[in-house]
Order: sequence, then C-alpha cells, then structure tokens
Amino acid sequence: MKLFSTKENLFFMAGHFATDLCHGSMPIILAYMYQAGRLDSYSSVALLMMANTILNALIQPLAGNLADSKPRPYLMSIGIACAFLGVMFIGFIQNQYLLYSLVCLNGVGSALFHPAGGKMANVFGGAKLGKSMSIFSVGGNFGMACGPFYFTGFYILFGLDATLAMCIPGIAIIAIYIFKNHYYTVACLHHNHEIKRATSENTQQENVKGFIYLVCILFVRSAGWFSFVSFLSLYYMHKLNISDEIATLLNGMVALVGALATFTGGTVSDKIGFNRIITFASLASAPFIILFTQTDNATIATLLLIPFSLLFFAAMSPTVVVGQKLLCKHVGMATGFTIGLSMSFGGLVAPLMGKLGDAYGIEYIMYAVAFFITVAAIGTIFIPKVSTVK
Repeated sequence: MKLFSTKENLFFMAGHFATDLCHGSMPIILAYMYQAGRLDSYSSVALLMMANTILNALIQPLAGNLADSKPRPYLMSIGIACAFLGVMFIGFIQNQYLLYSLVCLNGVGSALFHPAGGKMANVFGGAKLGKSMSIFSVGGNFGMACGPFYFTGFYILFGLDATLAMCIPGIAIIAIYIFKNHYYTVACLHHNHEIKRATSENTQQENVKGFIYLVCILFVRSAGWFSFVSFLSLYYMHKLNISDEIATLLNGMVALVGALATFTGGTVSDKIGFNRIITFASLASAPFIILFTQTDNATIATLLLIPFSLLFFAAMSPTVVVGQKLLCKHVGMATGFTIGLSMSFGGLVAPLMGKLGDAYGIEYIMYAVAFFITVAAIGTIFIPKVSTVK
C-alpha cells in the first residue's frame, strides 16, 4: 500500500481520539474523586494510575506481536471498547477492588489499540509516513486534551455519574471499523507482502540496539510526562490556588496545545528529518518546564506551559516513526513500545511521585518532572539517525 490515504488516516485518528479521551479524562476524574473524599491521598491517586498501566505494560508487546504476525484490524475495536468500559462506571463504584479492576481494563484497551492503530497508520502512510503518524498521534493527543473538557462539562451537570458519557465517541468509531474491517485486512496483507519482499532483498535492516536505546529515552520522558499530567490539576488547585473547574480546564488546554504541535512536528519531520525535530524540540522544551516549577503565579505558570507543550509534543510522532524504522520488520511492536508502553511506563513511577508529594509537598513532584524531561531531552542527541525515505 504505497499511497497515502487521508480518509483512512482520519479514521485511525478518530479511534485514537476515542481511546485516549478515556485515558485523558482519568486524572481529572480521580482528582474530582479526591476532592469529594472518595480517595484520601495523593498516593491513592497515583496507585490507581499505576494500576492503569500495569496490564498495559504487560500486554503491549503481545498486542504488537499480534498486529505484526497476522492482519488483525479488529483489535482496534476491541481496544476502544475496553478503554471506555474501564472508565464509564468508575463514577459509581465504591468497592476498591472493582475500581482497580475497571481502571486496569482501561489500560488493557489502550494496550490493544495502540499497536494495531499504529500499524494501520503505517500501512496507509505511503511516502508521507511522518504526516501519517502525526495524524494518528494527534488523535490521541486531542483525545487527551478533550478528556478534561469533555468530562468536566458533563460533571457540572451530573457529577461523577458523568463517567457514563465516556462511551459515546468510542461506539461511533467502532461501528465504522466493523464496516471497514475486510478492507483493512486486505490492505494489511498487501503491506506485509511488501515488507517480506523488501526483507528478502535485504533493503531493510533492523537496529535492535538503537531501538532499545530509543525506548529507554522514551521511558524517562514518560516518567516526567505521566507524573506531570497525573498531578497538574492538583498542583494548580493546591499550589497555585486555582478553583477545581479552572484547574481541570487548564490541564486540557496543555494537551490541546500539544495536539496541534504533534501534527506540525510530524509533517515538518518528513522534510527536514525525524532526528533533527526530536532533538531540537526536546532540548528547547526543557527550560520552560524548569521555569514552570519556579513560579507561584498561575498566569505566568500557564504562559510557560504553552511553549513547553508545543515543543514537547512536536517530538512525539517523529519518535514513533524513528522506532518503526529502527524495528522495520515489526512495525506493530515498535508502535506498541513507542506510543503505548513507553508512554505508560510513567504510570509505574507515579506511586513514587505520589509518596514524594505526600511527604514533601506537590511542588516536589514537579521538580522531579523537570528533571526527567531534561535528562530525556539530552539523551535524544544520541538516538540513531534514520532516513526520511520510506
């Protein structure tokens, strides 16, 4: 499948949106539950976020292998369904075991969707792989951005019962995927045939060591980002003295700005190089998050987050493409690691961040965030170079 297809990539973007809308709303839902007394500490919030990532981390490589070994576009639909089922009932749940189970189910959904969706974006990427992956990635970022706005709007009307509304976008896109499943399966078969032919002609070689290094950098980056989004609303509420509703909307604003940057970064990287965008944007983002931790003024803090989000997210889709090129024979697995597992890794760090906040204050969580993001930015300098040619 050599041709770039805008229509199909928009469908994959929509699926990514529906999946990450649920994930993006979770920190906000948990923040409201904390404010309502349903959760009693920062550590409780962090443990739930960790539960969301444990099964994600275990299932992601398996899901990537499933997407590579045989065309399975239906995994996208299953992933979306699990994602919204894991969120839509938590506003009603009092039992802690059931609450943790549902949060884990959301993580399973994310683990299933990302490798399958990223594989399809690669299939329909053609010579514009950076643009294709940026369209796919911006769906996730836009979902993360809209999650706080979407849920807060319903929350104002219905309280925590508003979690039921999280299923609406997912049901719509699943209907489209079911209708197009055969077409996607045929496209995958053709794409896999081309990969095997290229492999037999020795035109593509994998760089496993380089891919492992990339994933390690993304793990550090994820530790910073996940801790950041998990506690940003609470930071605004408790450190910068902003009301609950405004704090959640500011959280969404950060992700929305990042969504716009994701598309730009991926499109530009097709022309000037994936590695160049990753390194420049990552290094340029670090000073802004460092300055953010040093101000007690909510307005200045928010103004600093705008360029930080723009630069941080500009590097996102190029890193996915670099991963796919370094692990060119296992595109689904590469996508699972770079989009799914690496970004979810931060959830394993979140409990430590919660304990740090409980012990010393929430500002120390943000100090740790700045440290992780700065270290990851420096590490991007040494990511193996890849070609912009598909």
